[in-house]
Formats: sequence, structure tokens, C-alpha cells
Amino acid sequence: MTAVKPASNVCSVATDDGAVLLDLGTGKFFGLNPTAAVIWAELATGKDMAALVPELASRFEVGEERMKTDIRELVEVLRRHRLIDERRTAK
Repeated sequence: MTAVKPASNVCSVATDDGAVLLDLGTGKFFGLNPTAAVIWAELATGKDMAALVPELASRFEVGEERMKTDIRELVEVLRRHRLIDERRTAK
């Protein structure tokens, strides 16, 4: 299982439309829609990604497979832009 957290070079701020991330190393901004902003905030708590699926699926009233896909896709984008740090967690 994997947990992610914001990279140390990333600052974030919630907005009415979601959130904005700033990579202090590159000076690039990244916008998150409201759903992605909630996922980002939950990931920032250090929770395992798999543990977030049922909680967020219920919150957004979507199926767990859909939520798993949404989380996985967001994490992949964050990883590609080096906005997160990842760590393995115990099963």
C-alpha cells in the first residue's frame, strides 16, 4: 500500500474553485478542481490511498472503482510533476 504527501517544495491554497498548488522549485502553478482539491487535502493527511477510496466514494456519491481511478489518475499527474512524496505503508 502507498501513502503520499505533498513534496516539501509545494505550497497549496484552497480556493472557491478547488485549489492551487505552487512548486517553489520551478515557479509553476497547478490548478485542482473541487474533487481533486479534496483528494489532495486528504492525501496531505498521510492516509493510505486505498483507505481513502470508500470514504471519498461515499462523500461524492460515486462507485468505489470510479473513486479509485480518480485518485490513481490524480496521483499519477502529481507524481509526473514531482508534487508529491510517496512512501510504502504496512498492509
